[in-house]
Amino acid sequence: MTTPMLDLLHDCDPGNDDALAILAALGHPAVRLLAVTTGAGHLASDRTAINAAITVAAAHPLVAPVCEGSVGPLLRERLIARILDMESALDPARDDLARVELDPQHSVDRIAAEAAAHPGLTIVATGPLTNLALALRRHPRIQPLIGRIVTLSGAWGLGTKTAAAEWNILCDPEAAAIVYGSGIALTMVPVDASGTVPITHALIDRVAALPAPAAKLAAELLASLRATHRPNILTPTEAPLHDPCAVLVAAQPGIAKTVRARVDVETSPGLNYGRTVVDFLGRSDKPTNCDVVIEFDIEATQEALFASIASIAALQRGDVEAGSIIPAAHQTKQQQGTR
Repeated sequence: MTTPMLDLLHDCDPGNDDALAILAALGHPAVRLLAVTTGAGHLASDRTAINAAITVAAAHPLVAPVCEGSVGPLLRERLIARILDMESALDPARDDLARVELDPQHSVDRIAAEAAAHPGLTIVATGPLTNLALALRRHPRIQPLIGRIVTLSGAWGLGTKTAAAEWNILCDPEAAAIVYGSGIALTMVPVDASGTVPITHALIDRVAALPAPAAKLAAELLASLRATHRPNILTPTEAPLHDPCAVLVAAQPGIAKTVRARVDVETSPGLNYGRTVVDFLGRSDKPTNCDVVIEFDIEATQEALFASIASIAALQRGDVEAGSIIPAAHQTKQQQGTR
């Protein structure tokens, strides 16, 4: 019996690790990537859309529409990040990087359209949750149509941007509160868990050895993340994989251990603004609302990423027939017409 493909929409703010997550979604054999929706996060919305377009182009002949979305959070000015890794692997000034044409539909409306067209849709969010919150508010009919949201956000322990808050949540706590309180099935991939999956030299070398454009870009992304990692007493020694972990656990739930918990987002001003309050022990009177990843199988997660990139590389080298591995949603109109 054939296992059905996972219909997936990736909402993100590329960024090197988001770009790796896009490649993981495009190449994973269990995933049908329906769209990539982008918004402001580490970078402005126009730049994150360009970065996503560059990434999808590198995976040709695999395709997915790329949409630009929210320019900032719901209620306040956008946070400005000091990011060291953005100009290296995804610099739009590089003349060796093509990009796909952006889809004119706004990310928020694309989310609603895909949810309506594909009931049970899985949404993986690896950036601020603004697009999702707006989609749920603007198109409330989609709430029961979304099967699950897997979000790389929050922490059960200390924050990453402040002592209390992780970056993706802090970018828009009010949006995060809407999503976490939506009643939709949720998987939270906190940085406490994704931070345990390292980007090793061995992984980079294996990816770099694959002779294909997607693998070349992926190796550059991995190397850039590793080179710009700044460990401290609260962060791992080796650069963590982070965003691809969310896509991979959506596609392969067995690579992670989860625990049911209640997760609320603090939206009151003060030191705890943006904190994800994770109640594993049922101390509040609120029902659980989230499957929280507490542990990854490190080798299985690294291998899943490598296998996804290797799948794209094999297609680009012509080692496999395109029609045998490209889901319909990943095919160009020309490919669909010749099958």
